[in-house]
Amino acid sequence: MQTRPAASATGAANFDRGTIIPSVRMSGQCRVPDPAFCSTRGCIPSRNLPLLILCASLLLAAFICLPVAADDNATIQHTVAIRQAHLAWTALDRDVEMNAAIPYCKTLYGTDTTGLNHLLSEFQAEEARIPSAATRADLSSLIAEMRNTTAQFRTELDTIMATKQGNRADLSREIAASKLNNPYIQAKKDTYWTVRKTNQLADFDTWVREGQQILNARKIQGYDITAAQRALDVFSAKRPDVAAALGSRSDTAIETVNLVTVPLSESFIDQLLALDAQVPDSGRWNHFIQQGDRVVAEADRINIALIPIIIDIGDADPVLSKTKTDLNTARNVLNTGNLEATKVPLRLVQKDFTDLALAYRDIRNRVALPGNLSEELNTMALRLDETAGEMGAAL
Repeated sequence: MQTRPAASATGAANFDRGTIIPSVRMSGQCRVPDPAFCSTRGCIPSRNLPLLILCASLLLAAFICLPVAADDNATIQHTVAIRQAHLAWTALDRDVEMNAAIPYCKTLYGTDTTGLNHLLSEFQAEEARIPSAATRADLSSLIAEMRNTTAQFRTELDTIMATKQGNRADLSREIAASKLNNPYIQAKKDTYWTVRKTNQLADFDTWVREGQQILNARKIQGYDITAAQRALDVFSAKRPDVAAALGSRSDTAIETVNLVTVPLSESFIDQLLALDAQVPDSGRWNHFIQQGDRVVAEADRINIALIPIIIDIGDADPVLSKTKTDLNTARNVLNTGNLEATKVPLRLVQKDFTDLALAYRDIRNRVALPGNLSEELNTMALRLDETAGEMGAAL
């Protein structure tokens, strides 16, 4: 899963707050941003001017927060695309408000709207730059300029309304009429939600796909991924709910699905972290082979010590030879990466260890050996039994 962006727009020049998608990385858990509604539900009145000209046009829903995306470039581009679409929508909304305010001011006796017209032209020039703002830095810089322009427009409008005895209710009606069922504003709104849904679902799919790739790699390495796979499957199954919430364009629906998907994404990440505590089959099989090599080296030394004393060491010699062969087979199969097939020669090694322990006990029981050598055989037999037991439990 990082960032907790504000999710509501809180001022006329505050065009796209709430549209910033959290960065999503496997290294951290997801946190869902909650809507940061102000006491005026996203509308900040200033000097009693009509709220329509002073506030952002709507309250934005909390974004679906996704915990993972290894393809940072794609995720960043999705973020930029969503912010561009939202900025285009809110900027047009503000453009329409300005265009409605200027004709009203012209009806007030003695009003000079040159300043308002100039600021509107500046704003529209800035608005035209939205498609070319291709990075987060570009967008942030442009938003700052647009905020400044709208703040100046608001101040100029405030002055005119105060000095020319403008009627605020009349201005509010003019603005409302210009925005009512405005097809251009609705088109920008539709584009924003389409872009947002498309890109956030793409990020969701990327997260699930890359999570599965991680699990597949862990499985090949011999990790038990059962619990992690179940957690990922449960999260992935929520995609229709995420799509429906985004399609509804409802703050409440999106927040409701967040309350379900966020704990599920965190559960998957917890399971991934738990995998790191496991010893994978590849590591365990390699450990048994290395342990077998040490056992064989010690058995070679013991057999060399036994031969001058009893000449015929019975089964100890052929069993040790077979152990070496089976160990080499296990090593070769493990090197192919086939962990399941490696179990077959390892089970033979396990039986070899048991047989070699029996051979050493037989020698110790039937031949009078020097004290130190007799004790070494006993220790070796116990070691062989213990190793065989460990292998049996693992295999």
